[in-house]
Amino acid sequence: MKKIVLLASVLVLCGGAFARAACTVEEAQAMATEFSNAAMALAQKDPNRYAEVAQAMQAQLPELQKNNDLDALCRFYDEWAVKMK
Repeated sequence: MKKIVLLASVLVLCGGAFARAACTVEEAQAMATEFSNAAMALAQKDPNRYAEVAQAMQAQLPELQKNNDLDALCRFYDEWAVKMK
């Protein structure tokens, strides 16, 4: 009985991670477009904050794209979409 409760708890706590576990190429492309549009809008509205985004893009994106890790790429876009708001 304890194992069932423990398993149910783990599934509930990790549900969000499992739901986002598989990022497709199409999702990554759509997120890249949305990210780019948001970054351009931010560049016009707040150039100082955009500098932070540009630095992250230069530091993180090439490695993520080179590794073809779509999940990590989608997480990057998700995180920065929140930070740019």
